[in-house]
Amino acid sequence: MEVLVSAGTFFFLKKGIKYSDTAYALQTGGCKAKCAFCTQSSVSRADKAYLSRVKWYPVKVEDVKEKLSSFKRFCLQTVVKDGFEEEALDILGQVNTRKSVTTTPVEERYLWEMKEVGVDYLGVGMDTTRGNWEKVGKPYSFERYLEFVKRAVEVFGKRKVYVHLVFGLGEEKGEFVELMKELYSLGAEVALFAFTPVKGTPMEDHPRPPLEEYREMQRIRFALSTGANPSEKAYFTSGCPSCDRPFYNEDPREKPYNIPLMEARRL
Repeated sequence: MEVLVSAGTFFFLKKGIKYSDTAYALQTGGCKAKCAFCTQSSVSRADKAYLSRVKWYPVKVEDVKEKLSSFKRFCLQTVVKDGFEEEALDILGQVNTRKSVTTTPVEERYLWEMKEVGVDYLGVGMDTTRGNWEKVGKPYSFERYLEFVKRAVEVFGKRKVYVHLVFGLGEEKGEFVELMKELYSLGAEVALFAFTPVKGTPMEDHPRPPLEEYREMQRIRFALSTGANPSEKAYFTSGCPSCDRPFYNEDPREKPYNIPLMEARRL
C-alpha cells in the first residue's frame, strides 16, 4: 500500500540520518474536504505532494515498515476520501512502534479499532473556531467536532487527544482562547499551529499571524496544559510525545513559530 512520507522521514529512509524522533506519513489521493488553507483540499490548486510547507514522497509501506518502526513514534495524517478509515487501519497495523493518527470525526468503532492496532494518541483536525468555521470551509459542523472530541477522550483517556488548532486563519483572538479553555475542560490537549499561506490554496494571500501574537497563544496554551507559568518551553512544538513537525510552519531562514523538540534539546 502506498503512503506519502514527509521530506525528513524520506531522508532517513534513503540516507539513514534521523532529524526527528517521529516518522510522519500522509494518506495519498488528496482530500474531499474544502478547507481553504489546506494544500490537500479539493478546492486547492496546490501540488498534492505538499502539506503546508513540507514536501511528501510516495513509498510502499510494505517496503519501509521496518525502518518506520525504528522511530519512537509513527504519525499518520488521514484525508477525507472513500474508505480512508479502513486504509488507515491497514497502514497503522504494519508499523510496530508507538502510533498517532490525526483524523476528522469518524464512527466510534474506528477509534476502538485504532486503539487495538496500537494507536495511543489521537489528533483531531478541528483547526478553527465556531465563528470562523464557514469562512475556512471545514467539513461537518463545529458541534460534531466537539462531540467527537468528547468520545475520543472516553476511548483514549484524558490528555491523549490532541486537537489541532491553527492560529491566524481570521478568527477572533478571544474566541480562540475560549476554545482552548473549552477543549482542556473536556480533557483534551491542544496542538498549536501557525497559519502558513501556500500558493494554490484559496488563502494563499492571507497574511501569516504576527510572531508575538502567536507567542501569546503559546503561553496561554502552556499555562492551560501545565498549570505553570510560561517559560521558554511554551514555544516548543506542542503535540503528541516525540512530535516536533520540523519546518512545518517555518522558513528555516527565519525565527521559528514552533521550536522542534530535537532542536530544543540543543538549546
